[in-house]
Formats: sequence, structure tokens, C-alpha cells
Amino acid sequence: MKRFFILIPVLVFLGYTCPAQDASIKKPSDSSGVKEKAVTAKSSNSPGVSSDTSQYALLYVYRPRNFTGSAISYDIKLTNSVLNKSYIGRINNNSKFVVKLYQEGKTEIFASTESTRSVLLNVKFGQKYYLKCGVTTGIIVGRPELNLVYPEQGELDYLNVRVKAK
Repeated sequence: MKRFFILIPVLVFLGYTCPAQDASIKKPSDSSGVKEKAVTAKSSNSPGVSSDTSQYALLYVYRPRNFTGSAISYDIKLTNSVLNKSYIGRINNNSKFVVKLYQEGKTEIFASTESTRSVLLNVKFGQKYYLKCGVTTGIIVGRPELNLVYPEQGELDYLNVRVKAK
């Protein structure tokens, strides 16, 4: 009986920490260790975030360090008029990444563990959006928490997430 109670949390942990791969997303990284991802048919050849944002919008995704739910990670996905459930990244405790959005208009960003949470975003080129992620308590596994924050607060929060270099 003790083995059963030990085995379930281990399997749940392994099931939610294995990264998924998707061929439709380019994953370059810059020298600062922050990953940048391009979502749509267009892709960027240069790593890092360029200063010309007239052809895309930037989505800064981050999850501050928190002990509650620290072992739980989940995939962030996106749906808009062109893409249907496109994988944009996996968010762990104390992690962050940048996504270039090449499609304007209504976009739904969502994440799932034992339940699904989503936020709606009206993407406009040249804009910066900040998505703060977290985990709330659930029945078996923590539930994802997604919040769009104002750019002023989001920029400060994003810079305060200190990612360890691998």
C-alpha cells in the first residue's frame, strides 16, 4: 500500500514535466538564456528580440518563483483564426520566455493540467503583452493560473524572474 502512494505522485510529476515538441515553432535562444519563440508560418532567423516590431507583437510569458506548486509545469498553447491549438512553450517554476505573434486579432492563450484556464487577447502588431503564470491548488494536481498584467507591472515582474543558466 505504501508503494502505491509513492508511485502515484512520481508518475504525476513525470507526466507533467516531460516537454512536448512541435515542428511548427522555432525555438532560438539569445545569449541571456531567455528563449524566444515564433508562432505562425513566418519565422525569424535572428535570435533575440529585434527592435522592429511592426510585423509582430511580443508576448512575454513568465512564472515567478513560488514554493506552492513548484514541481508542476504545464504547456502554454495558443488558438487564433489561423492556428488551432499551437504549442508555444512549457512554463516551469521560475522560468520565462518571449513569443513573437505574427497574427493580429482575437487570440486565446490556454493551459491545462486537471482543468483548463484561458485568457483572451486582441493582438495588435507593435504591442507588448505580459502573461503571468502560476499554479493554484487542485484536487489531484495544481491548476494553471494565467493572468494578463499591465505592461508597466509585467516588465518589472519579467525582469525579476531570475533563470539559472544551464
